[in-house]
Amino acid sequence: MHFKNNTDQNNTDQNNTDLKNRIEKIIKTEAANPGTETRYREPLVGFASADDPIFDEMKEIIGPYHLHPKEIFPEAKTVVSFFLPFEEKLVELNRKSSDPVKEWVQAKGETDSLIVKINEKLAAELSKEIINAVVPEAAFDYTKSGFDVAWSHKSAAYAAGLGTFGVHHMLITKAGCAGRFGTLLISAEIPPTPRPSEEFCRHKKGGICLVCVDRCPAGALRAGGLDKKKCLKQVRESGSAFPELKQVACGKCATGPCALRSR
Repeated sequence: MHFKNNTDQNNTDQNNTDLKNRIEKIIKTEAANPGTETRYREPLVGFASADDPIFDEMKEIIGPYHLHPKEIFPEAKTVVSFFLPFEEKLVELNRKSSDPVKEWVQAKGETDSLIVKINEKLAAELSKEIINAVVPEAAFDYTKSGFDVAWSHKSAAYAAGLGTFGVHHMLITKAGCAGRFGTLLISAEIPPTPRPSEEFCRHKKGGICLVCVDRCPAGALRAGGLDKKKCLKQVRESGSAFPELKQVACGKCATGPCALRSR
């Protein structure tokens, strides 16, 4: 009979903790010095096992086209998820205006580029320790359905314990829902982040809040669901107001009480 050495287990646990801390530090450092006009509050980082049964469930909930982490990267052991929350000033701009807000549309593009930069930095640093990393692609096809993607960063963030879904189908984190999510699949094992035991959406928690429904300019939202076609049309129209940015975004539903949540 073989007994695992306690010292070996302690060393493994410490290595996992060190790796977790290094990943979090890189993400937070890059977000604090983004090189963009968009500014961010402190990022959130979560981890999920690539073998978590929830990724099989996603194929049933989202659709069979949604990929399992190991379909993307067979070596994957951990799904790293992070959220870059927009600064309060940007949220207020979009909240107060009934028209499309250039800064919000710009933030979408700038943040997506920053997420690419962060993932490249993480992959480079991890490779020094012979840890492989792969970024799942989640490109929205706005010329067609726009919602059928092979990987949902929001759903990955849910699996990694970063939040719960609201009526508006956005993931509400401890820092709110106004921001962007990124994902990285890595070949090293990091203990998973526990998923929240409470609802972060006020309405789902039993309150009467439906601010997101009231603020949707397309009337795409209701308490019982989302009309994706109406939402997509609105997203396109908002983005078309600033063709020079070559981005589409709306975000009016993400400016309610759950936008920042810490307030």
